[in-house]
Formats: sequence, structure tokens, C-alpha cells
Amino acid sequence: MNYFLTEEQQAIVDTAREIAEKKIKPVREKHDAEESFPWEIVEELRKADLFGVYFHPNYGGLGGHGFELVLVVEELSKACGGIALCLAATALGTFPIILFGTPEQKKRWLPDLASGKRLGAFAITEPEAGSDATATKCTAKKDGDSYILNGVKNFCSNGESAEIYSIFATTDPKRGARGISCFVVEKGTKGFTFGKKETKMGIRASTTYELVFDNCRVPRRTC
Repeated sequence: MNYFLTEEQQAIVDTAREIAEKKIKPVREKHDAEESFPWEIVEELRKADLFGVYFHPNYGGLGGHGFELVLVVEELSKACGGIALCLAATALGTFPIILFGTPEQKKRWLPDLASGKRLGAFAITEPEAGSDATATKCTAKKDGDSYILNGVKNFCSNGESAEIYSIFATTDPKRGARGISCFVVEKGTKGFTFGKKETKMGIRASTTYELVFDNCRVPRRTC
């Protein structure tokens, strides 16, 4: 199909395709069999600036949008859907910051995500809140200048490999969906740990984890 791409978009496709053919295909079976995260491919994507195709140049990106992201993920997925998720899942965790983050939050996190220096993840699913995300039980209670998060998220792509997580928790259960807020939680925050690593039938190069929050204190500037 002819997408009528610009020269820049075609160059992005060509770069992603080359990485898929020369770098991903030779290792895809190994990572799938071992259920191991493809850090060497992450490094290739970093060097090619493919993590930054949909970021504004102010944050170190190439100035594209969601379409450029789709072009990259499509090409990488032709070689291995599991490996492609290292970039796609980072994007999913990044978009809440791009769309709704404050200038301070964007300045703090987006440059590292655009460069691929740190990976992102998105966590909304829970054991009893899958397709109905409004049934979330993870709570965030205000405590001074912080919120205290308690609860469990599961099926988080990029799992333990990410460092910046967009976490959805309810601040007011009485308000239902309108009482749910998004918090950015960094790996290493006290009270934030990893639970079960899922064993899957496919897409095994993408590590999928349970996230556990036990009185995890998150500053208000991150929500």
C-alpha cells in the first residue's frame, strides 16, 4: 500500500526495516525461547533515534507524531512483535506525559524517553479490572504534598525493564471513572516492587510483570 510518505518518513521506515532485517531477525528466536529482554536491540534503536520519532524537538525528538511511531513499530513487528514492544510499550507509557503532563514533568522525563536512555511502561490492568478499567482497585490517598499508592497492577509490558511508569489509581472511588488519576512512578521508588513475571504463549521477548505498590509515596508533582 502506498502511504504517500514524505522523504523523512520513508527514511524512518528504511532505518527501522534495516534494523529489523539485520539485527532483530538473527536474535528473535533466542529471545523468544529464553523469554529474555532484547537489550542489544534497544541499543540499536537508541543509536538510530527511533525512540524519538514522535517527540517534539524540544525534548530531543525528531518532530513526528503517532503516524511515525506506527511506521517504526510496523517494520520492527514484521521481524518480531515481542521485540517491537520494547519501543511500543515505552510509547504507551509516554503518551500520558506528552498529552497531560505539566511543563516541569515533560522536561523531567521526556528527554530520557525520547533518547531511549530510560524505557517507559503503562499500567492500568488489574486482576479484577481488565477490559473494565474503571473497576480499578489500586488507590492513591493524598497525604500532604504526596499521594500514597496501594494495590497491584498486572500484565505490564516492559515490566521490570522500564524505569518510568504511568500508573492509574483511584483517588475517589465514589466518583467511579472520574475518580481515577494517572501517576508517574519511577523504578526504585520505595514501596514499588515487582511481583510475578508472566509466562506467555507468544510475544515472549517482551517481559510482562505484576507491579506491587505497598504504601508507595509519590510526590504530587508526578501526578
